[in-house]
Amino acid sequence: MNWTPEGMIGALFRTMGPFAPPPPPGAQPPPLWGGEDHLKELFGDSVEWRTLERDVLEITAFDRARDYGEHFKGRYGPTIAAYKNAGANGREAELDEALFAFCEEWNRGSEDDARFEKEYLLAVGTRN
Repeated sequence: MNWTPEGMIGALFRTMGPFAPPPPPGAQPPPLWGGEDHLKELFGDSVEWRTLERDVLEITAFDRARDYGEHFKGRYGPTIAAYKNAGANGREAELDEALFAFCEEWNRGSEDDARFEKEYLLAVGTRN
């Protein structure tokens, strides 16, 4: 199961990108693993795909969109790394603004009853 590049987590990585430390040489963004074409290119003929299905995980655990942003800040590794780097460069407030705007944009619920939809790709294959 991988988050898709077009979905919410792919957008989160794009939001955090300008604040994150540079990736190691040759590293690729994690949401690429949520793209069918990327997986097929990566594995070529060595995997026979039995399942390549997209679906959505609905998140309803947060009253307000901003609460979800606070969750990411304190518990999601890539966001923690972006905040550490942003803080070292005096850009933490700017990242706060970007993260909370992102959460507002992706909130599919109401102001007091937030709901988020995180698209993922379920990929199941057998090695040839």
